[in-house]
Amino acid sequence: MRNGKQRANLRDIAEASGVSIQTASRVVRGVDVVAEATRLRVLEAIERLNYQPNLAARSLSAARTGSVHIIDAVPLFHGHATAFVAICQALSTLELHTSTSVLGDADLDQLELRHLVPVSADGVIVLGGRAESGPWIDTVASRLPTVCVGESSQLPESAVGVSVDHRAGAIAAVDHLLARGARRILHIAGPQEWTDAQERLDGFERAMGAAGLEPTALFAGSWDAAAAAALVPQLPSDVDAVFAANDQLALGAMTALQLAGRSVPGDVRVVGYDDVAGSEWYLPGLTTVRQDFRAMGEQAVKALHLLLNGEPAESSLITPTLIVRDST
Repeated sequence: MRNGKQRANLRDIAEASGVSIQTASRVVRGVDVVAEATRLRVLEAIERLNYQPNLAARSLSAARTGSVHIIDAVPLFHGHATAFVAICQALSTLELHTSTSVLGDADLDQLELRHLVPVSADGVIVLGGRAESGPWIDTVASRLPTVCVGESSQLPESAVGVSVDHRAGAIAAVDHLLARGARRILHIAGPQEWTDAQERLDGFERAMGAAGLEPTALFAGSWDAAAAAALVPQLPSDVDAVFAANDQLALGAMTALQLAGRSVPGDVRVVGYDDVAGSEWYLPGLTTVRQDFRAMGEQAVKALHLLLNGEPAESSLITPTLIVRDST
C-alpha cells in the first residue's frame, strides 16, 4: 500500500478490498457483472483511499463506460430546467447514461472531485452561470471532458462553454427602445453574482454609450418581481423606458409603475429578458429577449460528444431573439 502522500492506484484499491485488479477495474468502469457485496467492498475502498481514476490511461485503453455526469450548480429556474431536460434527452438519444449532482450552498471551493463526479463518469456537463463556480470547474475539467452550460468565458482551457450572447441581447433591447423614441432608459440589473446579470448590464452600458446617453441602473437583490417593484419608487421622474434583466423583474416593474399611475407603454416602455411561458399574457404583453434554452442544452451535448470521441470542440454563444409585444 502506498503512503498517504501518494495517489492511490487501482492496485491499491484491489489490495484494500481483497479482489483482483480486474475486478476492481470492472467496478470503477461501472461494469455490472460484479457481485453486489464485492462491488460495495470495492466502492468502500475507493471512498476510503480517495481514489481518482487515471483518465489518460482510461482513454488509451478506450475503457468507456457510456456514462455522463451532470452537475447542477444553480437553482433550476425555468430556463435551466429546460436546458437540463434537453441535455438528458439528447444524451439518451446517444444511448449515454446519466447521473446528477445537485450542489447546495456548501463552500464550493472545498469540494473534492470524488464528491462531485462518480469515478465511472466519462464526461461532465455543468449547469452553471454563477461567478463562484470557477475553482472546482478547474478541478473537474483537468480530469474529464467538461462542458459548461451558462458560461463561455473565464473557463479553464480544457473546458468548453455553451451560453447565450447576453450582451447582444441587451444591446438589441436598448436599440429597440431607442427606435421607439426612448431616451431616459433605466436598467434594473439582476443579482451580480450571476454571469448573465453581469453581461446584460455590460451590454446595456455599451448600447447606451454608443447612443451617447448616460447609462443608469438600479440593482435588484434577487430575480423576483418583488425586488423590482421595491425599486420603482427610486426611478427618476423622467425615465421613459425600463430594461429589466429578466421577465419577473419586468413584471414587478410594470405592475408597480401602473399602481403608481404611470402607464405602460404610454409613460414608460418596458422590456424584459427570457420570454418565460405566459409573458405574452402580462398586462400589457411583455416585449422581451428570448433565450433558446433547449438549443443550449443540445449544443452542450454535441460538444461533449465530440470531446468523448477525441475530437476538438469550441465554446459557442447562441444569439437571442427580441420578441416585440405591447409593453413597448
